[in-house]
Amino acid sequence: MNLLDALKRDHEEVKGLLKDILHTDDGKERGEFFKKLKTNLTAHSRSEEKVIYRRMEKSREGKDEALEGTVEHEVADYLLEGLARARDKASDQWKARCTVLKEALEHHVEEEEGEFFDTARKLFDDRQLEGMGEEFAKEKAKLGVK
Repeated sequence: MNLLDALKRDHEEVKGLLKDILHTDDGKERGEFFKKLKTNLTAHSRSEEKVIYRRMEKSREGKDEALEGTVEHEVADYLLEGLARARDKASDQWKARCTVLKEALEHHVEEEEGEFFDTARKLFDDRQLEGMGEEFAKEKAKLGVK
């Protein structure tokens, strides 16, 4: 699968999990959705950084976008860790923090699927993007996500 298609598929999955989390008030159910979100999002971010961000950082055209994406991943990691530590996932405070994570991820995805994808298409041909898609899947699998 083309890397950009794989990234977009993951983005849709994360959006769905966030919707599930924010549409329930049951702490146990939120916790189950959140666990899957954290696992999948972390695997996605680390794999994306390794497979495409590091390559783009080496180019004049993609460096700033890749570095910004990495920082946005760090922000998401910080928010995820805070949510993971919180005991009461049914609380309004927890839901508010999760809403902030959702908004940060929406911003990240919008930029990534726009400018970042456009730059990636300029830097890499279809064959390279296919190869990176395979590498991305392997990296995620190493982190326990298919």
